[in-house]
Amino acid sequence: MKVQSTRIYMEDGCKAGVLTIENGKITAFTPGTDPEAVDYGDKRIIPGIFDTHNHATCGFNPGEDFGTLEERKALVKGYLKALASQGTVNVFPTVTPVDAIAAVAAVHDEGPQDGANILGIHSEGPWLSRVGEKGIRTGWPEVSVETAKAMVEAGHGLLRLVALAPEIPGIEPVMEYFLSQGVDLAAAHSDNNYVQATAAYDKGVSVATHTGNVMTGLHHRDVGGLGAALLHEGVECEVICDGLHICNEMLKLYFRMKSTDRFMMISDLTVCSGGPVGRYKSDSPEGDMNLTPEGFLMSDAGRLRGSSQPVLYDIGNLVEKVGVPMETVLKMACLNPCKKYGFADRKGTLAVGKDADFAVITDDYKAQATYSEGRKVYDRDVDGVIINDRFFEEFRVK
Repeated sequence: MKVQSTRIYMEDGCKAGVLTIENGKITAFTPGTDPEAVDYGDKRIIPGIFDTHNHATCGFNPGEDFGTLEERKALVKGYLKALASQGTVNVFPTVTPVDAIAAVAAVHDEGPQDGANILGIHSEGPWLSRVGEKGIRTGWPEVSVETAKAMVEAGHGLLRLVALAPEIPGIEPVMEYFLSQGVDLAAAHSDNNYVQATAAYDKGVSVATHTGNVMTGLHHRDVGGLGAALLHEGVECEVICDGLHICNEMLKLYFRMKSTDRFMMISDLTVCSGGPVGRYKSDSPEGDMNLTPEGFLMSDAGRLRGSSQPVLYDIGNLVEKVGVPMETVLKMACLNPCKKYGFADRKGTLAVGKDADFAVITDDYKAQATYSEGRKVYDRDVDGVIINDRFFEEFRVK
């Protein structure tokens, strides 16, 4: 198979030409055109987006407490297809209950899917502390190494990242167990000050969860968890770049304070992504959720409740509104997470010998087509809008 475009973001620059793909790999790049190639004209072809923090999208929630294992697996498969429709090629589904972890692992074990590719599983929690602005504290489950062992077992080797609040009493044995199993740790929903946060990073926590959100912020007498994440050399920083969770001016500060090589763009997407503006039912203590015309998803009290925009939207925000070069943005969205989690030898950039993971995008940052290891897993002209009508019919307040 061959594809061509006047704008292909190769590892060594943006080029016009033809990609040849065989057995899921890029085997050649040739300048010019080829009458046998699928012609994408001047649409941009970018490396496969790798979203390592993604809960749900388009009404598909792989962590939903719903039905049998087969019904849960169907939700996971719908979720992966929906992700592909948003230009996401690779993903760590972010699910926490043991049975949800097991459902994602079961789908992965079935082999390639008609959608995004599962490269691992991310569990945000269950041991979290801080709830953010205007949130309601509900405490945390019993801290238990047995629970941690059950999570690892359910993941069938796929559990790659666990986010927790490292200041929770009794959490250290849990942290030590995960690290002993090769699971990376992230600091999340934490009330740490700078000294406490730095101590956690020195003990092996290596990721800052959605940097800036639900963590202690910068203050001139204590730069808090945010300052620790930006200053510590051993920390990779997840960052939501929609311009809503973090204002664009703060994003500019981030990228001046710390190399963009140490940031990983994430979406933190939730189930309402891709749905219509309005109010949605929720069993959270904070009540129902509201999706605003601007793209905020929040409680009645005004607390952010996750994201409504995919990484592809965030790429557009950084390029068009923050002024970050496309090549730099693609490193944060595609390559940096591959480096962190050990996939950079075959994924993260478009180069001969690497997996043919890429998205074809329009100038308004929509996915025209998405390819996973050479397989077309989404085509806008064929597949159209991917949406879980059941969710929106049941949970949208009319």
